[in-house]
Amino acid sequence: AEKKAELKAVQDNVAKLVADFETARTKKEELALQVEDCSRKLVRAEKLISGLGGEKTRWSDSSARLGDQYNNLIGDVLIASGIIAYLGTFMGKYRMDTVKKWVGLMKTQELPAAKEFALRNVIGEDVTIRQWVIDK
Repeated sequence: AEKKAELKAVQDNVAKLVADFETARTKKEELALQVEDCSRKLVRAEKLISGLGGEKTRWSDSSARLGDQYNNLIGDVLIASGIIAYLGTFMGKYRMDTVKKWVGLMKTQELPAAKEFALRNVIGEDVTIRQWVIDK
């Protein structure tokens, strides 16, 4: 009877150890899945961060360009208005010469204006102009 009790205790201990082993194995598999999932998320995060790094540069450039356009707004709109109101009927060379004179006049009068004036940049939208070219 004593040996049966010892055998029963050993069998119970083995059953407990097997149950603990199964629990640990299940936990290990869950952790392995979590590690794999985290690895995939890390790869996606690295791709996102590297993609956003380029966006920072693009946004910084856009911000600087918009700042320049904002500073030159008064002179650029004044020149654009003059072109639309007065220069539409004249030949291209005369218009370009007159615009250069007006840009020089803006500088002498200390009015902010773009150094290289282009009517398209002041009143044109690239998307709309591109669509006109496509529709031709």
